Amino acid sequence: MANVSSLLSDERIQYDGYFNLSELYTHVFNWLTWRKFDVAESKYSEKVKAGGKDLQMIWNASKSLDEYSKFEVKLRWDLSGIRDEEVKKGNAVVKMQRGEINVYVTVNVVTDRQDFWAQNAFYSFMRAFYDRYLYRSSLKQLKGEGWTIGWELFNEIKAFLNLYRY
Repeated sequence: MANVSSLLSDERIQYDGYFNLSELYTHVFNWLTWRKFDVAESKYSEKVKAGGKDLQMIWNASKSLDEYSKFEVKLRWDLSGIRDEEVKKGNAVVKMQRGEINVYVTVNVVTDRQDFWAQNAFYSFMRAFYDRYLYRSSLKQLKGEGWTIGWELFNEIKAFLNLYRY
C-alpha cells in the first residue's frame, strides 16, 4: 500500500461576490497543467434551486516525480447560490456570476505509488529501510516542494477571485 504524507489538508478559500466561473475554471486548470499535473474531474453535480444554482466539483490532479513518488492535489469546489447577472464594466455590459464559493485545497506526497513494495513482508521491510535511511533527504525536499506548490495554488485562486472585488 502506498504511503501518503499530507501537506495541506482542506485549506479553505471563501469568496462571496461577483466572478466569472468559466475564467476561474480555465485559469486554475491551466495553472495545474502548466506545472505538468494531470487533472481529472471526478465529480460534477449541479442543483438548480429558486435562489440560484448549487455546484459541487472535485478535481484530482497528480504529478509523477519519479518511479517511486508523486504529488497529489485535490480541489473540492462548493459553489452555492450562483446566479447569472449583467455587470457594467467601463462602457460594456458583461455577463458574470454572483454567489458564494468555497474551495478546499488538499496536497499529498505519495511514495511507493505503484504499490511495488507492498507485495510481501520482506519488500515492506525494505521499503521502510529505504524511506528511513536512503530516501529521507529526497522526501524532505519533496515535502517542501509540495507544500510550496499547494500554497502557491491556494494564493493564486485567492488572488484571482480578489481581482473581481475592485
